[in-house]
Amino acid sequence: MNKTQVKLQFLLPSLPRAEKKLAEYMQKNMGQIADMTLAVLSQETGVSEATVLRLCKRLGFTNFIQLRQAFALASIEEEEAELPEIVTEQDNMKAICSKTIQGIIRTLENTQLLMTDEYEIALQKILDAKNIYLFATGDALSSCSYAHAKFSRLGLHTVVCSDVVYQYETALRMTKEDVAIAISSSGRSQNVVNSVKLAKEQGGFVICITQTGRSPLVKYSDISLFISSIDTTIGRDSVNRRVAELVIIDSFYQGIIFSNRAYYKELLYYTMQSSEINKI
Repeated sequence: MNKTQVKLQFLLPSLPRAEKKLAEYMQKNMGQIADMTLAVLSQETGVSEATVLRLCKRLGFTNFIQLRQAFALASIEEEEAELPEIVTEQDNMKAICSKTIQGIIRTLENTQLLMTDEYEIALQKILDAKNIYLFATGDALSSCSYAHAKFSRLGLHTVVCSDVVYQYETALRMTKEDVAIAISSSGRSQNVVNSVKLAKEQGGFVICITQTGRSPLVKYSDISLFISSIDTTIGRDSVNRRVAELVIIDSFYQGIIFSNRAYYKELLYYTMQSSEINKI
């Protein structure tokens, strides 16, 4: 999707009622927005002109003219773009793989549009942390385990907290020297939210990876890193969001290495040595 479309879709769940009504209209009538005046859009949607301008600012525009130009561009790009196809029961494995790859590519492109300078702050907090605790539940734990494996190679002390009671115990032991990384697509996984809340109360620094801009998890996090998932599967078992989480983790892994390349190159030497020993 175009950057404006991604931002609009991302903001939609957390918008006040009037702005949400306006945003939903914009999503359905993207090609018409470019030809509307502020007064016409206000009248067409039944919201005030002030509401339109507030949404403009949320989307990063200083005035309505910029919004019209952005929607004109989005409309053109939407016509040219090929939307990812949904996997169906008629598909063979080759078609399923192709559609899955399409969805992953679009998910990563959209996630890139939501990246901010806070990634730099998050990297520095990870580098400075005495301990890094990883909180998640369900299949998001696989992303935590991946982060643990990658960060541990670089000598960072990381702990995956999977058991609910252990999550709470760990959160209660956190100090201002520690960092918690919480992963929850919805931002509403109760165990994760409770753990993050406890971690914050102890002075820990919290980074979350989530898909929802307004949620309890975001409320208790110091830094929120957002993904935007385009899923081609059926039901709630999203494939693509896991890939987006892994890309973020791998990006931090490389960021850590290049923060002190000589030092981490030496540590990675032992990883390569252990791999060679295992081949004997």
